[in-house]
Amino acid sequence: MANAVTTIADNNSLAYEVFWKPLLNDPKINALPFDIISGKIGKELYFDSEFTDSPTIKAACGWDYKCGTGITKKALDPVELDFSFEQCYTVFLKSIFGDSLPDGLKKGELTPEIINRIITKQSNAFNTNMLYALFLSDTGGSTPWLAGIDGVFTKLLAGVAGNDGTVDAGAISSGDLTLANIEGTMYGIYTAQSDLMKTFDNGQKAFIVTQTVYEAWSRFLQVGNGSAWNYANPSTIQNGVTGITYQGIPLINANYIDRGLSLYATAGSPPAVVDPNRVILTVPTNHKIMIDGTGFEMVDPFYDRRKDMVYSPASAMVDYQYGYGELNVIAGF
Repeated sequence: MANAVTTIADNNSLAYEVFWKPLLNDPKINALPFDIISGKIGKELYFDSEFTDSPTIKAACGWDYKCGTGITKKALDPVELDFSFEQCYTVFLKSIFGDSLPDGLKKGELTPEIINRIITKQSNAFNTNMLYALFLSDTGGSTPWLAGIDGVFTKLLAGVAGNDGTVDAGAISSGDLTLANIEGTMYGIYTAQSDLMKTFDNGQKAFIVTQTVYEAWSRFLQVGNGSAWNYANPSTIQNGVTGITYQGIPLINANYIDRGLSLYATAGSPPAVVDPNRVILTVPTNHKIMIDGTGFEMVDPFYDRRKDMVYSPASAMVDYQYGYGELNVIAGF
């Protein structure tokens, strides 16, 4: 269930090699089944609701016209995330690259190996932080670089508050993740789906969960509820469980969310993660990520002799939106 990507740069182009290839080949991003739209200029999305009026019995000439519901318009308005790089040239001289670097008048020339290292580090940093921004951004939040857009959790919680059909299945405590309770927790989320969402085949849906939830369910599949258990496949204790699903719906382990929460979503003293156990049950094509890496096309690390520094500017545009609230269930808040 890979993500769908539209209008990316051509294969073998500079934009593709420098930006899109490492992005799409990243296992974390490849596993996220949301639709990715390429672009840097705001885009309007239109979502048409079902025609749900009831028919009538026709007993005479004429027609009983029904009034359809309106078309919902939502906007993607990406912000530019800066992923530029700088490093003192001396650091390179004293590293594994030192013997291949020139000095004297030619000091500052960069070998292909160094350029590749810089670009790779920038791409890897963008991939990870783009996922943080995608899920954790909040325009009302206190972390400046995460305040440019409203991310997945912020938008879904706003959907619940706005009664757009998004279902909040409730908080998830550590006790809800025990062997005795995890199946009931998962079942509660599963049965919280709207009537519309229940009409979709389970193969069209996905659970996107934090590592805490993923580990709890995979452990249950290994050993059961902690009491009597019929080991139909004892090798799971040795080798773990793969292809984890619930009711035939795959669980996507979004463990970067756990790491992001520990960095940017803590409270109290000592600080503790706020709402660490999170679940989204959804139809993935309902979610759109807008992203553009034109700022990576011109990546060209250079040396500044005055400051004895190597610089490599780079940026990418990103925004997020979902379509129908009725196709979302969230839990863990």
